[in-house]
Parts: sequence; structure tokens; C-alpha cells
Amino acid sequence: MTWWHGTSLVLGRGLREQLRSKTFKIVTGVLLLLSIGAVVVPRLVTGGPTTYTLATVGRAPVALTTALGAAARSADFRTIYVERPDEAGVRSAVQRGEATVGLAGDRMYVPERAAGPFPGIVAQSLVRIETLRVLTDLGLTSEQVARLDSVRPPEQVFVASAQDQGRANVGYAVGLVLYLALLFSGQVISMTVATEKASRISEVLLAVLRPSQVLVGTVLAVATVATLQLLVLAVPILVGATVTGTSWLPAVAAPDLALAITWFVLGFCLFAFLYAAGGALVDKVTEAGTAVLPVTMLIIAGYLLGVIIVIGNPSSAWSVAASLFPLTAPLTMPIRWASGEVPVYQLALALLLTALAGLGSIWLASTVYRRALVITGHRVRLAELFGHGGGAGARRSR
Repeated sequence: MTWWHGTSLVLGRGLREQLRSKTFKIVTGVLLLLSIGAVVVPRLVTGGPTTYTLATVGRAPVALTTALGAAARSADFRTIYVERPDEAGVRSAVQRGEATVGLAGDRMYVPERAAGPFPGIVAQSLVRIETLRVLTDLGLTSEQVARLDSVRPPEQVFVASAQDQGRANVGYAVGLVLYLALLFSGQVISMTVATEKASRISEVLLAVLRPSQVLVGTVLAVATVATLQLLVLAVPILVGATVTGTSWLPAVAAPDLALAITWFVLGFCLFAFLYAAGGALVDKVTEAGTAVLPVTMLIIAGYLLGVIIVIGNPSSAWSVAASLFPLTAPLTMPIRWASGEVPVYQLALALLLTALAGLGSIWLASTVYRRALVITGHRVRLAELFGHGGGAGARRSR
């Protein structure tokens, strides 16, 4: 039996158990509902244009309604006009929330709470109307006034802090997706390994397979299920964004996409096998969460370093160190790479160190799994795994 054939048998067995479990069905259903809700709810809440209400003493001037109508067409909002008999009524309408803005003579009433851009639009419209009146009184012809009125401010172009916004979006997405995938599947991996040890299934598997085959097959099964769940979460959102023409979907270059996938695979491999090693240390399944807590805290720390330190200053010494250190690089280097300030040699070094750490993680998990399997009755101590008398102590424990 080849190494991969034995691993594929464990993978197939793990997939069948994971896909048939009630937990998988519940979690997948919840993720699907969340994904659909993320597309549908915003459309329901903001399905129509924003509506503002303007209260005036008597009927609103035609010049003002015309100016606000033109502004509404360009800014996609709608204005409702309400009439009040006097200034006190206008003020009361704003106080009671019946109007967004109130106009009474040369006074404009605005609520203390945020009223959006509408007060500024009304003020600009009034200034424009009064300016045109003054220009006409000064003797300018209607053509001259029209030419002045046609002057527009310069076009605003929003410039992102990153050199390549598509690369920036990919960098942030890699860190977030890897973070969520590890938190979702890490506990599952440790619980699966702990369950197999407690039920002695792993002893049966190791009678015909190598420890590395059992662990790699188990991790691949959980990783496949986690990928399916991430797709369930992401696909409806991506489809909804594409159909509605949402502009946040970046145009991603093929090299950046390949780099993103590489970082995800390296990061998942590194931490998944650390979770598996933690699950092999426990004697009871209920202890698995405590055993892998250091790994979880390391992932959280790496993600916080990325979103707080690296985003704030990608060139700082702390950012460079976090993006090169193998246990934090998968969560920080993609974000730092998005800034466009990373030398190629640092990227290559981070990839190499992380790949070596991933191989070390597989070796460590296989060693821990093989030696911890025969230690029952209590939680495994490090001295029992790596001490000179570890094998004898393990046999006595049984």
C-alpha cells in the first residue's frame, strides 16, 4: 500500500463521517442563511433612495424645489415637502422628527442628531438661488448668469493608501479567511483526534497505517469540509455582488491570486497539524479545547498584529518581524504585501520559513500522535513524550 493510498482511505472515511454529522448540517445551514441574509437584508433596508423631509412656512419656493430636484437626481435621494403655518410650527416639526430640515425666513432648523448631507444641500441651494438673484440685479444677462451657474467643482478622485487596491483587498481577505477557517476547523481537528484516541479507533488505524497517513488524512478531511462551508458562505455573497453590480469586488491579478492561495495552504497546514498534536495529548474529549488553547491564542495574536500593527505601519520593525516569523507570517505577510512596500526577498524568505515550519508541524504532530496514543489514564506530559523514559512510561501507563 502506497503512502497516498493509505492517506486517501483515512480521508474518505473522515469525509463520510463529517458530511453525515448533524453538526455539519446545522453549521452549513446557518452559514447559508447568514450568506443569503447578507445579500438580501441590505437590499431590503436600502432598497429605495434616501428620503428627506423639508418643512417650510407655507409652500416651498419654486426656485428651491427646482434646485433640490436637480440635486436629488444626481445624488439619488427624494425630498418630501411639508407646510407649517409659522416658524414655531417649523421648529416643532424638526424637534418631533417630522422633518429633516426646517426653513423659516433666513433661519434653518436642523436636529442635533445626524441629519446626513441634506442640511448642506439645502444651504448650498439657498446660497446658489440668492447668488443668481444678486447677479441678475447687478445687470448680468440671463446668458451670463447661466454661464456662471454652469461652473462645476473639479472631479473628485479617491486615492487608496495602497499602491494596488485589488492587491490590498486580496491581502486583507487572505488574513480574514484564514483566521475564520482556522477557528472553525481547528477545534474540529483536535476533537476528531481526541475522539479517535479515546475510542481506540486510532490504535486500529495505526496497526496498518503510519501516523503521518492518519494525521494527514484526518486534517485533509476537515480542511475539505471547512472549504465547503466557506464556499457556502461566500458564493451567494459573490453572486449577489456580481448580479447587483457591487463595486467592492476587486480585479485581481493572477500572481496575487496564486500568492493568496499559497499563503492560505501554508497557514492552514501549519496550524491544523498543531491542533492535531494538541488533540492527541488529552485523555478525555472534553479536554481538547484546553489543550489547543495556546494554538488558538497564537492565531488570534497573529491576526491582531496584522490588523493593528501591520495595517497601521507596514514598514515598522514590528511589522517586518511579524511578517517573517513563521507562526504569524500567514496572517500578517499578505496584509503587509498589500501595501506594496515589501521587498521580494522578504516575501520569499517568509514563504520558505513558513513552509519549513509547516513540515516541522507535520513531523511534530506525527511524533506526538504516535507516542501519545499509548499513554492513557491522564493528560500526556511533555516529559513522557520527549524524555528518555517516555516509551517505558507510556507502556506502564497502559
